[in-house]
Amino acid sequence: MAERNRGGNSHTNTESVDERLVPLIQMIETLDYPELLRLSEIIDKEYQKKSEAAKSRVIAETQEKFAQLGLTLEDVLARQHKRKRVTKNPVLPKYRSPDGKEWSGRGPTPKWIREYEEGGGNREDYLIK
Repeated sequence: MAERNRGGNSHTNTESVDERLVPLIQMIETLDYPELLRLSEIIDKEYQKKSEAAKSRVIAETQEKFAQLGLTLEDVLARQHKRKRVTKNPVLPKYRSPDGKEWSGRGPTPKWIREYEEGGGNREDYLIK
């Protein structure tokens, strides 16, 4: 009993794709280079044809669903844009060295503050007011 699927291929329910390919693979192994090249061209054309048909089918189904819901493509795209993450504002610097280097106070302590503290200084001396 063969069943027709959406891609247009017919196969039995119990037969896996790999099992269906076994006879084809055995036949391919007997072909020489020019025959394989021609087969490759035939497969490429068939692939393109089926790919375009599948895309057309998906577009038609999507348009039908949009129509059922009263949506337009613009509605869907606008909804997608609303879901985008809002970028956070960068953290303002909390400390500034005499030569203009800045640090927000987050993350690893920069070398210029570490060196200043190792020399006996206090990072609060560089606090931006």
